[in-house]
Amino acid sequence: MAPSRHVPVMLLAAVALGLAMTSTAFKFSPERPRLMGEVEDADINDEEVQYVVDFTLQEYNKNSSDLNLSRLVRVVNARQQVGLGMNYYLDLEISRTTCTKSQSNQEDCPFSDDRKQLCSFVVHFRAWEYYIHLASSSCRIA
Repeated sequence: MAPSRHVPVMLLAAVALGLAMTSTAFKFSPERPRLMGEVEDADINDEEVQYVVDFTLQEYNKNSSDLNLSRLVRVVNARQQVGLGMNYYLDLEISRTTCTKSQSNQEDCPFSDDRKQLCSFVVHFRAWEYYIHLASSSCRIA
């Protein structure tokens, strides 16, 4: 029995149709898969993002030479990147409070003045390893 010439053509047509449907499915899919290395907006209401923001502020205050605590005014921008874990790129507006770092109740500390700082942070997070690290930070007067 001689092999049919139609089989390779049919196979090629099936592969082409499958590829076309895949790209169409990605275009109209409400949630497309994350690609390794792709930087995308992070949902600031997400529990993990809030955890990373809280950690970042704690680290900022711990490393700051200021005797007073700084507190979050607002999240300006939050982006995330899938890598070996998740990389977060945060732009946070913070301001100095009237509370010293040694005070026990720091959650409701009033801001000391209207001067705000815009800070950019990079945080590496691997939840399954309980690993979180503030990789870099820079601040300027807003």
